[in-house]
Amino acid sequence: MTCSSRLSQWSEEVSRHLPSLSRPQARVLALWSFGMVFAHACGLSQISALVALLLDESEGTVRQRLREWLYGAQDKQGKQRREVQVADCFGPLLRWVLEHWPQGEPRWRWMRPR
Repeated sequence: MTCSSRLSQWSEEVSRHLPSLSRPQARVLALWSFGMVFAHACGLSQISALVALLLDESEGTVRQRLREWLYGAQDKQGKQRREVQVADCFGPLLRWVLEHWPQGEPRWRWMRPR
């Protein structure tokens, strides 16, 4: 499976679990999260560099796409831009996390260093 098809599959998964997001919003959230997993980092520079390589796009273009995802609607370019409504995502995101919570595990397991 190619990286591009994995990213598309992940984007569909994000859309399915967070139905309040528009397709473009879900796609950019998928880029963010996919990039964090593969870059082993959460910084904009690391993620935009990795995603740009994976998608064969300009790093600047990817960086701007990721940055604009965080902006309010009035601060975005274009006519049909809208901001992510965080409150609308909270319940579905919590349900998604709990779907994968180990049965009988009463506490959060923090990631262990490698």
